[in-house]
Amino acid sequence: MNPSTSLEGRRVLVTGAAQGLGRTIAERIVDLGGTVVIADVQDDQGAHTVAAIGAAATYEHLDVSSEHDWAEVCDRVTDSLGGLDGLVNNAALLDMGPLERIDPDRARWLLDVNLLGPLLGIRAVAPLLRASGGGSVVNVSSIGGLEGMNSTATYNATKWGLRGLSRAAALELGLDGTRVNTVCPGMGNPDMPTPFLGRFDLDRYLTTAPRLPFHQDGQPRNVDVHDVAEMVVWLLSDAARGCTGADFAVDAGWTAGTYAEGLPGF
Repeated sequence: MNPSTSLEGRRVLVTGAAQGLGRTIAERIVDLGGTVVIADVQDDQGAHTVAAIGAAATYEHLDVSSEHDWAEVCDRVTDSLGGLDGLVNNAALLDMGPLERIDPDRARWLLDVNLLGPLLGIRAVAPLLRASGGGSVVNVSSIGGLEGMNSTATYNATKWGLRGLSRAAALELGLDGTRVNTVCPGMGNPDMPTPFLGRFDLDRYLTTAPRLPFHQDGQPRNVDVHDVAEMVVWLLSDAARGCTGADFAVDAGWTAGTYAEGLPGF
């Protein structure tokens, strides 16, 4: 019998879950029978999200770059839920600009949230996952962690680094039955970059960089938060029990390569 994607009885903490992709992931966890901890620094938005999801969701204030916050949240979650079965490191920041004009302080901020945050999270949650008999960690990277892009040097560095962190953690935590994988979302839908791409002209970017080879109904198939959330919950479930230390691109073929029009036969 094939294992199920059910998350019945699973307790999962999702960072950056007050809105956007994180909220969609949290909603799908509950849809599949799980209990979710919404962790964020946006307290008002987080409370609103919990109210919308219902009794299977709780909120915790968490600055992912704070070792103290992680320790406090893990203690409270252990008291309230008895532990955890999964962790989704989704919280992230983006800063854009030419490499030669990068502000070191802003670069450190991105490194603290996008890379140090997941490292601290895995370290803090690992004992809880071990106590539950093993679990699943999903780190949300980006297509920016699979290829380069101008004006995103620090962001790219953090997302490439997150893939390396995932593989090292998979090797270490695998001894206790915990899987660690990376999801690399693409862009293509206004929901994907929420909330940190407000000044980014997504439509112009997609027009000048048409790289989506997968089509449905004759149109390029873009990626949305639901596509990414489905990959995340699959990796949290027993259906992905054979997957660890791997990268999963959800990008409609963006990073598959360049489709060159006009070649013989096409």
